[in-house]
Amino acid sequence: MGCGFGIILLFVVHFVDAQTRQSLNGDWLLKDESGEYLDLNAKVPGGIYTDLMNNGVLDNIYAGFNDVEYKWVARSNWSYYTTFEVREALTDYYTINLVLEGVDTFSTILINDVEVGTTQNMFVKYIFNITEQIKVGDNTIEVKFLSPISAVDDLAAKHEQNYVVPPECVPDSYKGECHVNYLRKIPASFSWDWGPAFPSVGIWKDIYLQGYYCTLIEYVVAEVLDTGDNWTLSIDTYFSPPADIVGLLGFELETANEPITVRNWTILTIPNEYGEVVNTTEIVVPKTSVETWWPNGYGKQPLYTLGVSFDSVFDYSYKEIKIGFRKIELIQDELEMGRSFYFQVNDVPIFAMGVNSIPFDILPENSYNLERLNHFMSSVATYTEMNMIRVWGGGVYESDLFYQLADEYGLMIWQDFVFASSMYPADDDFLNNVKSEVNHQVKRIQSHPSLALWGGNNENEGNLASNYFNTADNFEVYKADYIKLYIDTVRDEMRRITKNANFVDSSPSNGIETDSEGYVSLDPGSLIYGDVHFYTNNRDSFDTSIYPIPRFSSEYGFQSLPSVSSWLTVTDNLTDLSINSDFMKHRQHHPDGNDPLKNLIEFQLELPSENNEYYDEALIYYTQIIQAMSIKIETEHYRRHMGRVDNDGRGYTMGALFWQLNDVWVAPSWSSIDYTGKWKMLHYFVPGFFSQELVTGHANSDNQLEVYHILNKEYGVGEKWINLTIYAWDSFTPVNGTQFVGEFEPVTSTLIATLDIDQYLSDSGCGSVEEARFNCFIHFVAGLGTITLTPSNYFFPSKFKEANLVTSNLEILAVDNFDAEGLRFLIALRADAPCLFVWLDAGDTKGHFLENGFIQHSLVTTVIFVADEPTTVESLQATLTVTHVKDPKYFPTKV
Repeated sequence: MGCGFGIILLFVVHFVDAQTRQSLNGDWLLKDESGEYLDLNAKVPGGIYTDLMNNGVLDNIYAGFNDVEYKWVARSNWSYYTTFEVREALTDYYTINLVLEGVDTFSTILINDVEVGTTQNMFVKYIFNITEQIKVGDNTIEVKFLSPISAVDDLAAKHEQNYVVPPECVPDSYKGECHVNYLRKIPASFSWDWGPAFPSVGIWKDIYLQGYYCTLIEYVVAEVLDTGDNWTLSIDTYFSPPADIVGLLGFELETANEPITVRNWTILTIPNEYGEVVNTTEIVVPKTSVETWWPNGYGKQPLYTLGVSFDSVFDYSYKEIKIGFRKIELIQDELEMGRSFYFQVNDVPIFAMGVNSIPFDILPENSYNLERLNHFMSSVATYTEMNMIRVWGGGVYESDLFYQLADEYGLMIWQDFVFASSMYPADDDFLNNVKSEVNHQVKRIQSHPSLALWGGNNENEGNLASNYFNTADNFEVYKADYIKLYIDTVRDEMRRITKNANFVDSSPSNGIETDSEGYVSLDPGSLIYGDVHFYTNNRDSFDTSIYPIPRFSSEYGFQSLPSVSSWLTVTDNLTDLSINSDFMKHRQHHPDGNDPLKNLIEFQLELPSENNEYYDEALIYYTQIIQAMSIKIETEHYRRHMGRVDNDGRGYTMGALFWQLNDVWVAPSWSSIDYTGKWKMLHYFVPGFFSQELVTGHANSDNQLEVYHILNKEYGVGEKWINLTIYAWDSFTPVNGTQFVGEFEPVTSTLIATLDIDQYLSDSGCGSVEEARFNCFIHFVAGLGTITLTPSNYFFPSKFKEANLVTSNLEILAVDNFDAEGLRFLIALRADAPCLFVWLDAGDTKGHFLENGFIQHSLVTTVIFVADEPTTVESLQATLTVTHVKDPKYFPTKV
């Protein structure tokens, strides 16, 4: 019986078990082409490095110098194979497909020794019709992987007969591999300035057989359109290409009231010009029947289940997704100079407070790990008021779980397409490969309410415009390739599938101004258009005059070193922790090496003697202080320019996304959370500098303290107070204080006061005009009535190394468990003088403190520790340590 008879027999017969999915996940075997390794145990989903570690062929790849020692793995050809049983019921279907949700990267697939397909893109879902190759009983499958190094060398050699696509290789300091820009594979897997080269191969996502008679639902893309009093839910349902068939296409949307149900008889015909069989249905949803989805810090994140079914005489297919009702716009209005650049959600302007993410592991199968994702996403949204993550273009399109968590937490996603810091080919084969990738990923991700923006690439417009890769002599060729790839292919395919998606060609870029300049601006880093990236590691990072005043800062950061306990997961040699050790130099991939870490410290702090037994520990701790303070100062600089503009048209800054959230191994990097999941001091600072309301101060060029009140959204109605309290470095008793009052507008930074620093401190009792700045510091806080609204903030009028700090004693007074589960502990600290950047470390006890890296200006302070799993007071006490900048162990009293 053919599918075309469905309309006749619809009420006569209904096939039972209308589609079947048989998973092929689980235990497989593994071998290499040479025969040296045969019948090794393997797991699918998985990858070659994980499997070789599990078989004892490799030690821990993340430890020591193993990234270099194990380069041979990626230069070998590997095969995964297994036997699976097929029952007769599966072979009754008219179509049996082999579906690979993710395969990395170049492979040939055989069923029962017959080739059924090849793969060349790890970001594409591959579907191969194996109806003729499958049989009842035992079947074999083999996936033969070509070395990614061999594959890319061949591709580069072929293309370079015409012209080179730079860069030909990464910098030597990366210890990496070459030509990754020819592959559709995680770019960072060939190494980056924060990560190792582990070019994996493997079946890294689900693999299964799928049988059906005529068709099944492949994708559901649901987009929410604001149409006044109603939402219009536009649903594109994509089907596997069938012959002509009629069926009942049904939609059921959960609402706060009764579900909205729509059922239509639908005739599915042959594929359209794009090879798709798609039905578009619009459902009107009254705004009174659903709650609105908001970013973190602005409201709730209600999600509603949308079920889509197709029921015919032959097949029954069903897909279910979660959607949220919201409107996200990227506003780029004309201004007197330039254009604005900010996100507006449900007609409310949003200052984007967030972070850039890289893959959550260098091995793709581990980057989708449930436990890791939950830890990092909750660390962003539960403990801070961040509202955006930029998924950086040198990594991976994240897992379904990642976007689901973003939906639930209210984290807007700026999603780069996976192109970064390189020129790329633009031949037909490459462009067609990319088009398949864009098609799959947009259909997979677009329905998530958290998705705020698609970005064409990371930094490639700027690299081309600035001649970073020496492309000037052949500029028109590279520009034409750039437009073919990012505009004609990536952007146009994305727009074909979507209805209201936001898109920027590159980051940084000048936004829509870039388009008017022919897609490659003369200055893609303009401060009066679009977004900017800014880095420096050789200037005083506490000096706000070095930072730009952009519309939106989408990347900025400073490095630090992970904590000692994290380092000891990848080396058991304490001498490796020296900043000058071969090990530490090996782990640092930035071309400038480790010197900037020490140099940035020396701008601000006095380091202990290199002969001090705690020198390495202190230096690691000090790098985290400098990173945290530098990002804090730079972030507050951007936030001070919200809602105002200077005489050069700079300002109206509406976003700050620091670099970076996470790591792929234990190494020097820009992360706020290290690879082991341990929060650095930077992450503890985030709730402060990304508070919705904040008082901040900085020294202007005239040596005046400018005090600002920053308010992202309406919070608290009435006259608010702002207190400035002056403390001396040698006493817990305030020296003096000043109060200001006022009412403040949201989405605005308001200048409260301009004070001559030296005179103000001298008048407040800190000593002479010449000495006062070295004796005191200032504490800021704001509130309404009896309620404190802002976190504590500080202004330090001198460099710490010049201030009259006291070498104070700080001790852990008590540790108490105050819940029944053994998860929450109260820690009391006692000091004999104010202590800077008090740092508690729980060692191997996993968890986090609710406050850390703080300024203790009271005799006793209490801090809560939240353990990841139950522990005891005794266990926590055994691993708990505390230190501060002038810890006597770093600066022992001279006899």
